[in-house]
Amino acid sequence: MTDGDRPRSDGAPPTGRVPALVSPWVIVSRHFELIRALVERDIESRIRGTVLGKVWIVFGPLFMLAVYTLVFGLILNSRWQDRTDDAFLFPLIYFSGLVLFNFFFESISRATTLLRDNQSFITKIVFPLEAFCYSVVGSSLVRFAIGFVILGVFYLPLQGLPPLAALAYPLLFLGLALFAVGGTLALAALAVYLRDLAHLMQPLSMLLLFLSPLFYPLDRVPEAFRPLVMLNPLAYPLEATRNALFFGEWPNPLGAGLYLVLGWVSAAAGYALFMRLRAGFADVV
Repeated sequence: MTDGDRPRSDGAPPTGRVPALVSPWVIVSRHFELIRALVERDIESRIRGTVLGKVWIVFGPLFMLAVYTLVFGLILNSRWQDRTDDAFLFPLIYFSGLVLFNFFFESISRATTLLRDNQSFITKIVFPLEAFCYSVVGSSLVRFAIGFVILGVFYLPLQGLPPLAALAYPLLFLGLALFAVGGTLALAALAVYLRDLAHLMQPLSMLLLFLSPLFYPLDRVPEAFRPLVMLNPLAYPLEATRNALFFGEWPNPLGAGLYLVLGWVSAAAGYALFMRLRAGFADVV
């Protein structure tokens, strides 16, 4: 091993670091077992000491769906415009968007304290710190998967088998996951230097929530404001997955492909920023 390839004690990466454009694939494949162990540790730490243990992971989404059904389906008797008049399907449409929103926002919001919570890995040992960011997204992915299974359990009796357009769902979700990786890497690195970012997460959650077509279809947004809404990385997958799952509409191939490419660029840019700022982590934490 040459001096240029040897890991440095200050937490900076070796000179032969992963090229940014292939980083999403290479990091996961290179550190898969480590990321899996970190995900398991994270999930265990969040339920440790609780009476119900892992039941909470399932109970949370179930409770949320029950509240949505009560409020929007029975009390407000809401409908999704003129596309469905089923009082029980409407809250399920909301829930399908909320599991995506929670996956994305949980990932990026936890990034702002991630490295400070694990500062011993920065200052005392050589460690692939980017693996922490991927593990946060992985932990959110586990919770998303549980929510998606719950969605399926209630979807099948109401809708029957999904339409063929639902085959586009994995591609759309992959794009969102790449955006989550990019946002998590960038925010984790920036938050080491800018602690104020952690305090911005709560107002940002409200902004993202209401700028996302979660409680309304995108065509209800005035034309003048629609480009602003589409800057939100959640906007396209929320609209496209909802239309695919519940109304059998395929996403535009060009739009879906562009979204996937932008997600990959986001992950690569987040990794590049993380590695650029990493050398100074040990001096700041």
